Amino acid sequence: MIALTVRIDTLDALNVRLALHRELGARIGVYLLSVDHAHAQSVLQLQCEQDELDALMHAVMRGLPRAEFGPVRPAPAITVQ
Repeated sequence: MIALTVRIDTLDALNVRLALHRELGARIGVYLLSVDHAHAQSVLQLQCEQDELDALMHAVMRGLPRAEFGPVRPAPAITVQ
């Protein structure tokens, strides 16, 4: 699993979520969203399989052409309780 960092305007957070689920469905894996209200920006950590990275980036670009991509790193282990 890998994690892709994406920065978006806070008002676009719902749009990116809808675009990702529309394009990737259950293949998206886990994602984390943090909101910086002072700067009206949100940072997404999107997790997917390595071979899904192109589709993930395409879905983000299609839904939010102004999104800024950050680094791609190995995904941290997240346990669901």
